[in-house]
Amino acid sequence: PTRTVASRIAIDLKIFQTIASDGGCPKTNEQLAVVTGASPKLVQRITRMCASTNMLNEIGPGLYTPNALTRLLAQPQYAASIVFCFDCTQKSYADMPAYIRKIGFQNPENAVDGPFQYANNHVGHAFTWAAAHPEVFQAFHMYMHALRSHRPSWTDMYPVQERLITGLASEGDASALIDIGGGTGQTLEDFIKSTPQYTGKLVLQDLDEVISAAKSMGIGDNKRVELQVHDFFTEQPVKGARAYFLQWVLHDWPDEQCRKILGHLKDAMKPGYSKILIGEYVLSDHNAAWQHLSLDIYMLALASAQERTKTEWYKLIESCGLKIAGIYSKGDGNESVIEVVCEEDVSQ
Repeated sequence: PTRTVASRIAIDLKIFQTIASDGGCPKTNEQLAVVTGASPKLVQRITRMCASTNMLNEIGPGLYTPNALTRLLAQPQYAASIVFCFDCTQKSYADMPAYIRKIGFQNPENAVDGPFQYANNHVGHAFTWAAAHPEVFQAFHMYMHALRSHRPSWTDMYPVQERLITGLASEGDASALIDIGGGTGQTLEDFIKSTPQYTGKLVLQDLDEVISAAKSMGIGDNKRVELQVHDFFTEQPVKGARAYFLQWVLHDWPDEQCRKILGHLKDAMKPGYSKILIGEYVLSDHNAAWQHLSLDIYMLALASAQERTKTEWYKLIESCGLKIAGIYSKGDGNESVIEVVCEEDVSQ
């Protein structure tokens, strides 16, 4: 907790940006304090904590230079990860023990009445709270864009040509890929890079404020991509697409809401042709990696949601009258692409 709060304050004090500037020449606490008019004593307490946890180098008493992590956190898209995670979940972490006691040690399963709402006195999902706080909302999308750029592409895991392009309808207004809740469109960008020969229709769907953010980040300039305002808890407007993609969507929701999301997609699917692709972690049923389990607790604090084991994924998908046709990954520790088909298609 102390490292996290120190790094969050350091971002507001522009410490990482300032230390990384001017070619990384050494800077004193007094020089760093001038940038925001802060107390040099306060800056000293923050910088020495950051230095002790390798976020910057202390080369002498109160004298600092940047390291690789400093330079990373000096970039807004990486600092955004700390801004979002701290501003959106720290109260939930602090109050979660009291909330769990309050509900009699049951598992929170209500996305709009859980640890986040208890801690923040908020009515609605955590994402509606974030949308009402522009700095946090912007930080979330910057963070997600940066995070995805450093993760393996789903097209490196999933056999796109074999499972998606082969058999793709070309007549009429056929859509190859619908990216649902797709944020700023990185899933579609990965597809475009991997299949330059495909020139058909692609659709990015998200809420109005997210689509506006996507336009500002460039995906809207691509004529292959249609931007569509859509709430995935309502009927899917694009029927019979080749694939409906949910990238890091279902881990934001408890099972009940996931079944509603998947139910709308099932209704839109063309049996024998359409499929749902789910980009998520698939946790081991035994001795799962601590990083994945940490994310599971994070999702509990944020949205009464969860990361899921292989067994839990099969149970969820089959409860919707759908079947898992395959799980594709690049080995332990990475996320997976889960291919889901209509129940009658499982033998294909």
